[in-house]
Amino acid sequence: MTRTAFERPEPDDRPPFDPIEWEALGIPRRDGLVWWKHHIDLDHALRWRRAGVAEPIDAVRWKIAGVHPDTVREWVYAEIDAREAVAWTEFGFNVAEARKHKRAGRTPIQAYGRTLRLQLVPPPSAATTSSRPQPIVSSSSLHRGGSALHRFRRAVHPGDPRVMHSYIHRGWVDDEAIAWATHGIEASDAIAWKELGLTPVEAGRQQEQGMSAMQTAKAWWQAGIPFEEVADWIGAGLSPNEAAAQRARGITVERAAVLRSLRRDRE
Repeated sequence: MTRTAFERPEPDDRPPFDPIEWEALGIPRRDGLVWWKHHIDLDHALRWRRAGVAEPIDAVRWKIAGVHPDTVREWVYAEIDAREAVAWTEFGFNVAEARKHKRAGRTPIQAYGRTLRLQLVPPPSAATTSSRPQPIVSSSSLHRGGSALHRFRRAVHPGDPRVMHSYIHRGWVDDEAIAWATHGIEASDAIAWKELGLTPVEAGRQQEQGMSAMQTAKAWWQAGIPFEEVADWIGAGLSPNEAAAQRARGITVERAAVLRSLRRDRE
């Protein structure tokens, strides 16, 4: 289970940290120790720093996203940081695709919903691709065939009719709605889960345990976990009491955020 990553760290068979070696190459002892504690050796730390990545935690996130020091600048050029990159790669997008979607104003979830919808559109018929002149299609027909509602119905069907109609009733039928609906989460619940900062997959796990967004928020509040930390602790796979125990031991939410990213990477 994910929680063992907190309680039982992986065995460390590396040589002891050698500050002299790090300082000789221009990295102060204190900074070098932080890189070393994140299991990044001196050579890779130098490569990350040359690539403009100053924080070890960001280097870890870039690694989780499958990005290396020699390719990180492509993501930076696209104005996508390490935390965002994890989300984009989780949904299967490379840097070129992520850049295109982000410039169009889409989040990773919205881009995923749009991609899913496009995959469900049938390929053009042989008649459409032939060299023969095609009949002119009226603008009203194009509007009906390409409407957001039509796309939403195609992407979400078949599924629970209640889920589909909960979005249609609200008029929420964009690509982000598709991403939530395809995970079986009703519209009102999706809005509440979004406020907690959860992804559709993470919210789906909570619902499978019989928890609503309100019940989840209450449980974490009673455990004394700050609201802004809840999503990362949940994403790391911990219960409210387990998260409270880890915080009492001095484990920060940053560690939970890394484990949350690792968990996504394995799915």
